[in-house]
Amino acid sequence: MMTGMVSSSKPTNELVGLVLGAGFATLAAIAMLGSHDLRLLVVAPFGGVGLIFAARRPLLAVIIMVVLEVTNTSGVLESHARVPVFQASLLLGLLAVGFAVRDPVARSRINAWTGICAALLATYLATQTIALIGSVDPAASNAGMHRIVLDCVFVMLVLLLIQLSGQPWAVAGAIAAPLAVLSILTAIDQFAFNGTMSFGGFSTVTTASGEDITTLRFGGPLPDSNFWGRHLVMGLPLAGALLTRALRLRLRVAVACWLVAVIALLVGVYLTQSRGTFLAAGVAITVWLIASDRSIRRRGLALLPLSLVFFALPGVGNRLVAALSDVTQAQTNSGVDPSVLGRLAAQQEALMMFEERPFFGFGPATFPGQVTEFAGRVSIAVLEPTNAPHNLYIEFAAESGVMGLLGWAVVVVGFITAVLLGIVANPRSHERVLLAAVCAAIVAWSIASIGLHMAYFRTLGVVLALAGGIAPALPVPVAAIRKLLQGAVVWLVAGAFGVALSLAYLAATATPAVTATQRMTLLPVGPTDGFYSYALDIRSRVEVLPTFATMFRDPKTPVDVTADPVRGLLTFTTTAVDADSARDEIQLAVARADSTLHSGIGYQQYSLQPVSSMGIEPTNVRSPQALFIAIGIGIGGALTLALVLLRAIGRRSAANSDLRVPRRDLTSV
Repeated sequence: MMTGMVSSSKPTNELVGLVLGAGFATLAAIAMLGSHDLRLLVVAPFGGVGLIFAARRPLLAVIIMVVLEVTNTSGVLESHARVPVFQASLLLGLLAVGFAVRDPVARSRINAWTGICAALLATYLATQTIALIGSVDPAASNAGMHRIVLDCVFVMLVLLLIQLSGQPWAVAGAIAAPLAVLSILTAIDQFAFNGTMSFGGFSTVTTASGEDITTLRFGGPLPDSNFWGRHLVMGLPLAGALLTRALRLRLRVAVACWLVAVIALLVGVYLTQSRGTFLAAGVAITVWLIASDRSIRRRGLALLPLSLVFFALPGVGNRLVAALSDVTQAQTNSGVDPSVLGRLAAQQEALMMFEERPFFGFGPATFPGQVTEFAGRVSIAVLEPTNAPHNLYIEFAAESGVMGLLGWAVVVVGFITAVLLGIVANPRSHERVLLAAVCAAIVAWSIASIGLHMAYFRTLGVVLALAGGIAPALPVPVAAIRKLLQGAVVWLVAGAFGVALSLAYLAATATPAVTATQRMTLLPVGPTDGFYSYALDIRSRVEVLPTFATMFRDPKTPVDVTADPVRGLLTFTTTAVDADSARDEIQLAVARADSTLHSGIGYQQYSLQPVSSMGIEPTNVRSPQALFIAIGIGIGGALTLALVLLRAIGRRSAANSDLRVPRRDLTSV
């Protein structure tokens, strides 16, 4: 009799909830939209019914929230209709948690990691609040803090639903599968429609171009391919973990699906044509292989030649090498990829902001408003400065100072530690591949953020919530904590040793020298009249000064002539063994350039004039290969020392365990 009452009451309660949801959704649509869009008013009741239906099922609710977030559905629909997708997702999470905690079984799955993860996010919010107090733009900072708080609430709701549902593998699939599907759409758009089919905004061809690209640059549902690539590198190790699980369970259909997903994600990474994405994808795969069990590592080593094939693809290896060259030669301001130049200029501006306010920064979300104040004060000049620093860590340094950096470090290190504890506490668990994938996703996102600023935090938040949802049961065994601390110390010592080796090699191969620099400009000849202004306008055109720099550069001399079209400067630079030699070379180069100028355009057009006195600074000269050799020596030394120390620790632990095993006396039979 009791069973019948329970089974009949649940649908009745759900039916009442569905009716109430439809009514509230209709009223909300009328309040927000009025009668402007009748289609949305018709759809609103069905949306309310779906909201209540999903809220009664925590796994369905969290999957919907995750899929909406990783596909940026709110951003895509924003261009078509005024639909509050994120607000509805947040409401779905609140209702789902409220319904789920009434179930004693689901409620018992909530553990201490909920409070720990909340404390990590609260620390981050506290550091941002401290920076908000002294903000130079309170309005912008308050708006930024509002977004940050909502994002953190969203992360906690996803974490609670993962714990309440107890299905972390399903959530991992909800992250990887949509990313793979969207990658397939971008591939179809590229190879079948040549970028003309956007699939409703989920296959966007970005307007930003790049040097040496081989395909269109696809941003998926995002307007920027670099940020889309940062999403994809998180899905790549998760898809690998799901493929491994399917292989071990011998699920043929699942194996085929996840194999296609991995290939699709790799194709999606390639179609971003983002150099940072290429590097982050390599890091994601490497970290996942290292953190997984031995069988996965063996398979990874067997597939290592495929990484060389990927590096050899057009638009990958050559663009990475070109990017390194651009970074080292960015001061020339011409002949450099404009995207690299703009990012370096923005990062210099952010670093200058950090130097002025190192502890608490200028306030959250204040960098765009400070661009005009700092763009003209940095060494790299661009015609149109970007309003983002394109480096997450420099952004935190500029906007919230050391406190902001510490707060963010607490979040990242805390969630990675939770995952690593799970690996160390249960090294032979079937969940290890998922733990390793989540760790790799967080690390890859952090690496990709070296060239990107904070945006779409909630997508990372989903992975952070998954990390908290699969964290090991507390208390963690003391032996596991000791092993994790030993590993951390070993890798820190090995890293410091590798850095010391690299620096020692660079110091040993360096030769003392002197660098001389002379800044010049072209000024029109004659009185200040209409022709003078016209000549200045001609000089300001972006092609003029680089052309003159090429004319003045003599390959027979060591003097380099670089152009800054934004500031109208020609910079003569050389390096010699002493100051007198460097000064003489600069003076000869300037005289030769003046002669070339007059022989080319006569004496009535422009004259070469110095802007400031010659600058002479001590420097060190190294071979072009020295940096690469130093990096190789450092990495090799660090890995060697780490392996030696880890093996020594393993032998010592084995010896201690043997001593603790009780011995029995042998008896004759």
